[in-house]
Amino acid sequence: MAHRNAHLNTIESSRRLFGLDPGAEIEVADGLLFGAGRSTHPVISNAAFRLDDGLDPDEFLTQARAWFADRGRGFAVWARAGAPEDVDLIDAAERAGLQNVYAMPEMVLEGRPPEDARPPTGVELRRVRSPDEAARYWQVAIESYADIGFPPEIFAFYENHEYLWADGAAAFLAHLDGRPAGISMTIVSHGVAGIFWVGCTAEARGRGLGRAMTAAALDAGFEMGAESASLQASPMGESIYRRMGFETIYDYRLYLCPAPG
Repeated sequence: MAHRNAHLNTIESSRRLFGLDPGAEIEVADGLLFGAGRSTHPVISNAAFRLDDGLDPDEFLTQARAWFADRGRGFAVWARAGAPEDVDLIDAAERAGLQNVYAMPEMVLEGRPPEDARPPTGVELRRVRSPDEAARYWQVAIESYADIGFPPEIFAFYENHEYLWADGAAAFLAHLDGRPAGISMTIVSHGVAGIFWVGCTAEARGRGLGRAMTAAALDAGFEMGAESASLQASPMGESIYRRMGFETIYDYRLYLCPAPG
């Protein structure tokens, strides 16, 4: 059940994150979720999730192709490698010629981390509660995620700032020596605190800020009623999360279906 809830949190959190973009289109029906942001990036901003593990994978892919084709988009199918529920979906995606373009470990933490991770010296950590703070938050995201290939224009579409502090969500912004330097966010659903957008600027790395930002999001998530936490780890963050007690339960694979034409 914990594995299933972590997956459901990923899907629900993705739905809410699509809501950051006021021009995004979201379809939730018949055991699936499709999301298309204003960005045409086929992996980061256009995604298909199977909510119902029993939904026929070929039918799911057929519906996804049609829905995104109507919008002239490529998209990524999210599938769990190592989870028996998605063996059929992975098989269907590969038979359909979709390419696995990205993979990331899904990691979970049962209960709070064993020790506090206080912000390093010179860091002021604040919970994001205003549009000005949100703008600084996304600027740090632009700098942080450029190293793993996120185009900066992705974040320009995130204009519904209130989603950063909506019910069940909390976002954090750290200033290092007076300059925005670190971010993190949690979204709570299905008893799980999903941890997202953990990052810091290049000049702030190696000082324990990533751990501190993760801990801030974890604390907020557990305070909002979560019983466990989950995240999708980047290569830069995986070792930090493992030291905090996170364990890998499966890998998400993103299968690319290119835009029609």
